[in-house]
Amino acid sequence: MAYPVHDVSQSVMNLALILSLLFYFSGTFVLLISFFAFLHCWMNAFAEMLRFADRMFYKDWWNSKSFSNYYRTWNVIVHDWLYYYAYQDLLWLLKKRFRKGVMLAVFLISATVHEYVLTMSFGFFYPVMFCLFAFFGVIFNFMMNDKWTSPIWNVMLWTFLFIGQGIQLCLYCQEWYAQIHCPLTEKTFLGLVTPRSWSCRL
Repeated sequence: MAYPVHDVSQSVMNLALILSLLFYFSGTFVLLISFFAFLHCWMNAFAEMLRFADRMFYKDWWNSKSFSNYYRTWNVIVHDWLYYYAYQDLLWLLKKRFRKGVMLAVFLISATVHEYVLTMSFGFFYPVMFCLFAFFGVIFNFMMNDKWTSPIWNVMLWTFLFIGQGIQLCLYCQEWYAQIHCPLTEKTFLGLVTPRSWSCRL
């Protein structure tokens, strides 16, 4: 029995929509679980064992109405380190000029370190987080800044987090699958830094 082309295309679109929503929700779930596991449980456990009095590892980032506030409150430890040892030092070297350029340089440093951690953890190089963080993260930081105070901006922030985390989860899963099922025949530098999912056809 032949099905009309319209019905088939509609079924494919419905399946794509369901999978997209699944990845968006799964990506955000991974974000929340990672936050709870590392910044809340892990850091507080070590603070308790070492009797470390300062427990300000994060602030109420979930109430942020701007990405600039989200970056300041999501991981206070990393933010404070970057602020005092990267941003302030670069400003001092440049005699407090080019503040926007210094901020961009700090974003690139943070994105590079985050990508390095993911590369070492996964065992392959696929700069999805670097691209999202270094490009879209910078754009949203300047576009959605602290002058926006309406609650709608919190909804916008969560929407972008849903989309970004879903994209990361989807692309990293594709690359993980390609790394397993399409191994390199010859290990070259170009082959190691080129995403395998671009050429793997299974």
